[in-house]
Amino acid sequence: MNGIITDLEDTLTTGSSWRGFRSYFKRHYSALSYNLFFSRFLLRFPLMKLGLLNRYKTMTAWMQAEIALMQGMPVGEINAMAEEVVYREMWPKCRPEMFSELKKKRLAGAQIVIVSAAYQPIVEAFARKMDAGAIGTPLLVDDGRLAGLSLPVTSGQHKVERVLARYPDAHILAAYGDTLSDVLMLEMSEQPVAVYPDRRLRRVAEKRGWRVMPTKSL
Repeated sequence: MNGIITDLEDTLTTGSSWRGFRSYFKRHYSALSYNLFFSRFLLRFPLMKLGLLNRYKTMTAWMQAEIALMQGMPVGEINAMAEEVVYREMWPKCRPEMFSELKKKRLAGAQIVIVSAAYQPIVEAFARKMDAGAIGTPLLVDDGRLAGLSLPVTSGQHKVERVLARYPDAHILAAYGDTLSDVLMLEMSEQPVAVYPDRRLRRVAEKRGWRVMPTKSL
């Protein structure tokens, strides 16, 4: 397979899966339950940004607690949530320049694969809209009902591991990401591209001569 791998949030879209989940849960279930969950993390994220809490562990704890709000629900309901999150929050905020570029690569014969920490059903719902493969963080299912999150979260080194597990013989032509945690995935490709990168990824990209989107205006 000649493949193109790309992160999802802030790379293909400025939409956020957690904001979409929040809206969905409040609209269909309980705003109070979501707010109580959210309050548990109010102090963690500032501490994470200051480097006092591990980012990966904090993200994992968040995702485990968030998806637990839908524990025991039928798979069909989880898929409905994913479709609504993409339809209302993520698809309307797509980055047109990324879609234009990926369309050209698909027409040239490359297979597009989205690799994201987001829940697998959300990544799949987004990927279906652009005829792409989907690698997200899997969910555990027991007897047709949600049983929890399947660790590890698909971030950092685990993105690389899951790409290689799914496509062991893939020839990765290009990779796209927006944060430092995407560096290992970007390194898998012939052409790493930093898309609207955060400050730390921009430094790495400029040091290594990687392409940056968008190009700085003169």
